[in-house]
Amino acid sequence: MGDRMSKWERLRKYVFPAAVALLALLLMLVVLAPAEARLGNVVKLVYVHGALVWVGLVTFSVAGGLGLVALVVRRPVWYHGTQAAGVAALIVWILYAISAVVVTGLTWGQLVAWNEPRVKVTGLILVAVVLLNAVIWVVNQRDFTAVVNLAMGVVPWAVVRQAGVIRHPVDPIGGSESAAIQGFYLLIVLNVAGLAAVLIAWLWAGLELRAASALAAKHEADRLGPVAHM
Repeated sequence: MGDRMSKWERLRKYVFPAAVALLALLLMLVVLAPAEARLGNVVKLVYVHGALVWVGLVTFSVAGGLGLVALVVRRPVWYHGTQAAGVAALIVWILYAISAVVVTGLTWGQLVAWNEPRVKVTGLILVAVVLLNAVIWVVNQRDFTAVVNLAMGVVPWAVVRQAGVIRHPVDPIGGSESAAIQGFYLLIVLNVAGLAAVLIAWLWAGLELRAASALAAKHEADRLGPVAHM
């Protein structure tokens, strides 16, 4: 029990400096990233915006994969993993939605372009994930959490792929002919993915420590129970 707790405690201790380092690196990459002829320095926010959508979708898939493992293996650690990844995916998607508002406002002069299919899809996924997480919290059942995350590991990808575009470019960064733009974008995507992984690790470790503490308290109460009744 003690070794298990110390392992997760060490992981949580290392997560904070890792997050700070990755955030500092992200800031440096955004500052150094090349501007674009038409959008100027605003394109640097587009880099982060694009990274958040891809990392958000991948994080949903990570939660779904861990949910599948949990349903097959049926060990608490994997249930905690899918729960942590599901919450992390929600956080990343919220940040993506905020970035969409900022980028849309700066590029189109409109905070929320409801006529744009991808904007609608972003909002629908956000509302669905918030509601599902609320239901998960109320139901508080491991298999239900795993099944929901398994479904959310697939559905957002399908919905985003089916969304059409009006003004939103299909792949503004990937379609660029500039190797510098594509290179910095790739580095920013990897950096944001690292931050998402750190967030999952922090949440996962917190759930493991909470479960271990509750189990230790139960064992202590069981040990003291007969004495208390004497």
